[in-house]
Amino acid sequence: MRDIEALKKHLNQMSHELAEVKKLIIDVESGKQRSDRAWDDLMSASEEISNLWTDISAVEEIRSQREKT
Repeated sequence: MRDIEALKKHLNQMSHELAEVKKLIIDVESGKQRSDRAWDDLMSASEEISNLWTDISAVEEIRSQREKT
């Protein structure tokens, strides 16, 4: 009878640990989706900004800001 109680306790602990692993995996998946969406949004915004840019090149703009002109 003692062996059965020990087995139940061990199975309960394993079930709990599996549930925690499942939560971690779900968090990683949702974090990856958020990261992918943020990257896509950044690339989209970058493309829109590039299309609107009509002044000097970005390199020249950075150079002028560094030189404070």
